[in-house]
Amino acid sequence: MAKPQVQFITKEGGCSLCDELFVELESAADYVDFDLEILKIEQDDELYKKYWDKIPVIIVNGKLAVKYRATRDELIKKIEGRSSWKFW
Repeated sequence: MAKPQVQFITKEGGCSLCDELFVELESAADYVDFDLEILKIEQDDELYKKYWDKIPVIIVNGKLAVKYRATRDELIKKIEGRSSWKFW
């Protein structure tokens, strides 16, 4: 089975929520294997239009999985596909 594709949408510096969520994502990587792509919202007009007021955002296999905050365990479940795609 292919590894889940995870995109972490963040911005250049100065985002405490982004920093906090990335720490949780790094911790999740100790428990589940996935490919990670980090995208800077300022470098993509489409991402900016869609997510500027929602960052940090995590997309798993093309679906919005998380915005703002999540724990390591919540991220693991979403990456493994074991939770609903509802986000807060």
